[in-house]
Amino acid sequence: MSELQFPPLQTAAPSDDTASDNTLLRENIAALVQIKNENIARIAQGQINITAALVEQKWHNRHQIYPYRVKDEIYGAVLCEIISHHPRLKTEVLARLEVVYQKLRDEEAQTLSRTRALLENSYKTPHV
Repeated sequence: MSELQFPPLQTAAPSDDTASDNTLLRENIAALVQIKNENIARIAQGQINITAALVEQKWHNRHQIYPYRVKDEIYGAVLCEIISHHPRLKTEVLARLEVVYQKLRDEEAQTLSRTRALLENSYKTPHV
């Protein structure tokens, strides 16, 4: 994504590990925010298309996405066990899952349409 390298800086005294860690953490967070903002600016300027931008963001955020996949697998296994031990709850559990899925799908569609509108400079805020 960005060619910038931000080596961690240690400005606190070596004897004060907590202050040093906090300073290092703040500097790393600031560097990550700057890289993220540069990437958003580059994407918003239309230098790459939306699909490529989404794939690139997914690739760079894969370490954050993986725990969600693991969590989904664990929840899925738990729901399967609940349904196998209490078959009468199957319809209710599946209905709730479908409602949540449809809500997420609608939110994703709205996000994509707003992103496209922003990139095409045709988005109008509803609260103007």
